[in-house]
Amino acid sequence: MRTKIKKIQNRLNKEEIDGIVVSNIVNIRYLTGFTGSTAELVILKEGGYILVDSRYWEQVHHEVNMVKPVLINGDINLFSFLKDLSKKEDFKRLAFEGYSFNYFKYKRLFEGLENVELVPVENWVEEMRMVKDNDEIEKIKKALKIAEEALEEILEIIRPGVSERDLAIELEYQMAKKGSEKVAFDTIVASGPRSALPHGKASNKKIYGNEFIVFDFGAVYEGYHSDITRTVYVGNPNEEELLVYNIIFEAQKKAEEVIKEGIESSFVDKVSRDIIQDNGYGNYFGHGLGHGVGLEIHELPRLSPKGNWVLKKNMVVTVEPGIYIPGRFGVRIEDMVVVGEEKATVLNSFTNELIII
Repeated sequence: MRTKIKKIQNRLNKEEIDGIVVSNIVNIRYLTGFTGSTAELVILKEGGYILVDSRYWEQVHHEVNMVKPVLINGDINLFSFLKDLSKKEDFKRLAFEGYSFNYFKYKRLFEGLENVELVPVENWVEEMRMVKDNDEIEKIKKALKIAEEALEEILEIIRPGVSERDLAIELEYQMAKKGSEKVAFDTIVASGPRSALPHGKASNKKIYGNEFIVFDFGAVYEGYHSDITRTVYVGNPNEEELLVYNIIFEAQKKAEEVIKEGIESSFVDKVSRDIIQDNGYGNYFGHGLGHGVGLEIHELPRLSPKGNWVLKKNMVVTVEPGIYIPGRFGVRIEDMVVVGEEKATVLNSFTNELIII
């Protein structure tokens, strides 16, 4: 944690900024280890403060030891604290997270800090979070293992007559039973024509014969998320359905083969997208190929046509090509991979071959 805060302090010194207010609670957890739901973090060139209310006063002392806790109460809030601190430290420039600071917070800060330049910054912490350390990767692997084991369990109950919602509930129960803190996002179970909805949340629709079911779900372990999609078939797939599945299978495989340190994220997307396009289904793949995963389900970098990130070792990204034919069916397969110096390591152990039930 100290190393992470030191990186922020080094940037403050480099850009001649006296301090930064970090309001994004996920970024606060990343930098300090604090797991509460509300806080403000003020990092100075030397030292820093974390502001919490009485609900978290005891907790913050157990979890945080690299910045000083400050209790928010009737007399002290973020704005009064910063006003006093700015005089004590003689602030000239104070940064804040542009995405996390709403207008009213900015207005109060602006009015309270006379002669202090307020500097909106973008993705200072998010860019640090892109590259995972070994401990983070192990937690992601555990979250993925939980999700995959849960999917193994529900394969036994997939059959005509069971509803999407029944399958989603059982999947979430199995993840919780195996150690997931919560679901990583709203579980997607979409069957038949609904499988053409990329984010088709589980409905009361029942499973029929001769149709795809798309499962997109994830677990959370010690704050870190997993994200997996598998498409299974109930019944006997026809020629086009098998063709589409095999196109996606190939598009995913080829993209994973080119992932390595130094490759642009848009190039990875193009490798996969070109395969889908060359097979005549380019108009049915509308989203980006993948995204980073960590303390949030969607993080930087993004694997997309406009993605301009250069991949670095130990980034964790998804690879999830899909084809969605409106009113008929859809197929998506999603893996999680770790970027390496020469190649990617696929974290998934659950097969991405088509499972026919």
